Amino acid sequence: MSGKDELDPNVNSENLSEKNVVENNKDLGKGGENINTLSIRAYLDKTVVPLVLQGMAEVAKERPENPIKYLADFLMKHANEK
Repeated sequence: MSGKDELDPNVNSENLSEKNVVENNKDLGKGGENINTLSIRAYLDKTVVPLVLQGMAEVAKERPENPIKYLADFLMKHANEK
């Protein structure tokens, strides 16, 4: 997320995910490249970032006493969803 996105009140986890999908599609090319041939950024954006953003949105919404554990539990709970 860029510094500008952090300051924009219209940016939320939903439209960040949409933004990532658009950026990922640019990196993937027309043939849907093998995941092993993606750049590091494209690989992470495709595989990790969407779930981490969802988890961070939940942390921000819930404001748990232990946010790291909450995020870790969220990631483990949702790790196999796709």
